[in-house]
Amino acid sequence: MPHSRTAFLATSFAVLFIFAWGCRGRLLEETDEIGLVTYSGMCDASAAVALDDATFVVADDEKNVFSVYRADRPGPPLETIRWDEPLAIDPDNDEHPEADVEGAAVLGDRIFWITSHGRNRDGKWRANRHRFFAMTVARGEDGLKFEPFGKPYHELALRLADDPRMSQLDLADALGTPGKNAKKLAPKSAGLNIEGLAPMPDGRSLLIGFRNPRPGGKAVIVPLLNPTAVLAEGAAPEFGDPILLDLEAEFAGKTRELGIRSLAFLDRLKCYLIVAGPHGEKKQFAIFCWSGKPEERPELLSHLTASVGRAGDFAPEALIVYSGGDKLQLLGDDGSRMVEVQSAAECREGTFQDGQCEAKYLLDRERQTFRSLTFSVDDLR
Repeated sequence: MPHSRTAFLATSFAVLFIFAWGCRGRLLEETDEIGLVTYSGMCDASAAVALDDATFVVADDEKNVFSVYRADRPGPPLETIRWDEPLAIDPDNDEHPEADVEGAAVLGDRIFWITSHGRNRDGKWRANRHRFFAMTVARGEDGLKFEPFGKPYHELALRLADDPRMSQLDLADALGTPGKNAKKLAPKSAGLNIEGLAPMPDGRSLLIGFRNPRPGGKAVIVPLLNPTAVLAEGAAPEFGDPILLDLEAEFAGKTRELGIRSLAFLDRLKCYLIVAGPHGEKKQFAIFCWSGKPEERPELLSHLTASVGRAGDFAPEALIVYSGGDKLQLLGDDGSRMVEVQSAAECREGTFQDGQCEAKYLLDRERQTFRSLTFSVDDLR
């Protein structure tokens, strides 16, 4: 299965956590009774990869920024990198500049990122959310240096919809007419929404995971066979045969059919870990282990799923595995959590309500936080 040749040995979406024993005191101070650890400086954690055994970089799906954190030091980021220009977005002249980054994966020394390719909550077309891109990260005397790799690709969803093999997946219907608004095609309704990205065993290809649509109640995965050529050469994307997975879990006595919220490979168990959840607002999440073979059904990891459920309003959005490690860390998107404020002046205009506003609307970014849960690989069974 996939192995990186550099310090960026990682797979996509939230972080396999290696505790530094010398920092246990601080961890306890910033950990609640069920083990949730808090980081500050952003709240919409949506995709992340490990940079080494001690640091990770995470995307904010509401802003075109990446933040670097010490995994063993909850609190503010070490640095934050704006990425508007590499994404070919002008935030000063664009009413809706956010790219909505939702998935990440490492191939070699490059980090690949994918956006939702979806509409906004009202079904309005958002061209800036159609991005597939990559970066390289190098360490120098002045710290980390992030550089764009190739050029961002804007037509991935269009090419998927045009592929005749995808006709059974309802992707064209979920995408709708480019440039046209359609309320029913909001991502949390019937619209297209990409949230997973992970490397394939060949070390050259990627798996794309969909939160929506779910044809026949099944989750969709599509292999992208030439990601490097797409960005470096402007080549047309080449797709493999689509894969449909049963991601079913029971909540309050009812069986739910879930989509993909994050995707990563765990070498120790020789399987892909899938964070699954609903396409809508409900916070019902389950964790699965999948062999990577299309004909094999994913296995529900009941213990880990129950642990996530006990975390209450925790909404896992990213999962990353450190190579050779024995800990898993799930990062949550806490942008919709309500935060108490003193006045409406602390919130974006129009978002203050009854002494509160959602975390993503706080004007003071230092007050924004996201939480994480850490597990041992031995706890998965």
